[in-house]
Amino acid sequence: MPIPFVQECNESMSIVSGAATDIEEAIQAVRNLVGAETWTGPKATAWETDFDGFATDATNSLGTPLDEAMQTARSNAARWQAESANPGPN
Repeated sequence: MPIPFVQECNESMSIVSGAATDIEEAIQAVRNLVGAETWTGPKATAWETDFDGFATDATNSLGTPLDEAMQTARSNAARWQAESANPGPN
């Protein structure tokens, strides 16, 4: 009986994908509030600059790099499941 690596991986990747979406939505919510009329002054501007740098890096890493990492995980799971179904000689 093969070990269900694919099912476990798909469940995990679903959680990761959902968390990534939550992060992207939270970043967008902050970006939407930063432009408010009351968001003024040097400390606000400095924080906004720092946040924008962090948020841009985070958003970029949640795009293609995350998709590629998830695909690698799924490929590994498929390979390991196939290997567990045919363990071969010890």
